Formats: sequence, structure tokens, C-alpha cells
Amino acid sequence: MNNDEIFSHKLFLLGKFTASLIHEIRNPLSVIKMNLEFLNMLKSELPTEANDSIQSCVEATNRMIFLIENFSDFSKKHPSELSICNVNEITQIAVNISQVNASRMNLYIETELSPNIPSIYFHKDKMLHVFLNLLNNAIEAKNKSDKIFVRTYLRNIDDKQKIVWEIEDSGTGIDYELGDKIFSDFYTSKKKGTGLGLGVCKMLLEQYNAEIHFESEPGKGTKFFVFFDTSSLRNENAKQNTDN
Repeated sequence: MNNDEIFSHKLFLLGKFTASLIHEIRNPLSVIKMNLEFLNMLKSELPTEANDSIQSCVEATNRMIFLIENFSDFSKKHPSELSICNVNEITQIAVNISQVNASRMNLYIETELSPNIPSIYFHKDKMLHVFLNLLNNAIEAKNKSDKIFVRTYLRNIDDKQKIVWEIEDSGTGIDYELGDKIFSDFYTSKKKGTGLGLGVCKMLLEQYNAEIHFESEPGKGTKFFVFFDTSSLRNENAKQNTDN
């Protein structure tokens, strides 16, 4: 069996496993969602702290529902479901969801979000998927400090204005020789990892003309960068004006 046949077999097994997993998870997850919606109806009777916790659970549950519904066909391209996205707002949602997990490891996610970030056309759920995955990787990176930094800012790259989403951890870093291998399907350095995280992130971003890169120094930490093209909103507006 050659490498292509092995890879095809892995995808086949992954598809079967995913279908079974989705079937087993969807029903209890729906029950959780209904109970959270019931608690939301009682929010006027609950303290602010409880309402904040319920809202975080609602966001996390909706996120899990999105993941299980899209995981099985992660390698397929779908028609764009674009909408106007505010990168800072989606970043804050991702940070709020991830902070619970980070706190368990005595970590704090510090944000430095530029107020000048323009909105762009993108798929909101898929942007959130990418941010959550990168945040989770940073949290699990065996950090030497108690902070993870998430930043947004504008940068001119190849005469084009880009939105840069950056995350910095102080973990063990990535060996130089690995290079872009970390974005390959099924690559993982975790004992219990699937190797799908970064590969899926790269695929989702490329569907919408965005890019992901990283810088790392073994033993000192890693930075991941996501580059969004700010021309997407202008191009979409121009297209709509032409159509009209």
C-alpha cells in the first residue's frame, strides 16, 4: 500500500469515526442547550455572575454544535457564507471561551487589540474555529510565564494592507526542522492529538484568501500569525454596486 492509499484509508476511517461520534454527541448536546436556554429565561432571577457563566456555556455549546456538524467534511470546500466580521469582536468571544480552560492552568489571556481594525467579509464560525484552535494550542504549550498574548494590528505586506491576528505563548517552542510540516494532515506532537487542528485552520483560512504563519524558538515560545486581506470588504462592496 503506497502513501496515497494509506492517506485515503485514513480519511475513510476518519469519516466513519466522525459519523459515529456526531451521532453519539448531538443528542446530549441538544439537551444541554435546551437546559441552558431554560436557565436564560430565568436570568432576571439570577445573580450577574451566574448569568455570565450561563452565557459562556451557551457560546461554548453553540461552538461545539458547529464543530460536530462540520468536522466530518472538514476537507471539502463549501459555498461561502460570508458576512461582515469584526476580527476584534470574534477574538474577544474566543478569549472568553478559552479563559476558563486557561484559568485551570493558572494562565491569563491578555489582549492587545487595535481599535483601528476594519471589518472584513469572512465566515464568522470558521474564523472563531481558527482562533479557538490557536488559543487551545497556546494554552497547552507548557508555558513558562502566566500569560498568553493575543494581538491585532494592521501591517502593509507586499503593498497590501493586512489585518494581523497574533498569538504568543512562552511554551516549549517548535523545532526548526519541522517547518510547515506542522500544518500537514495528521501531524501532531501531542500524545493524544489527532493532527487535524492546524491543518484544518490552514484549509479554512485559505478558502477565504487568508494565511497562517508562525515564528518559534525552541525553549522560548511560539508566535502564530493570521493575515486577513482588508480588500475583501471593498471588493465585495464594489461587486454589489456593479450588480445593482
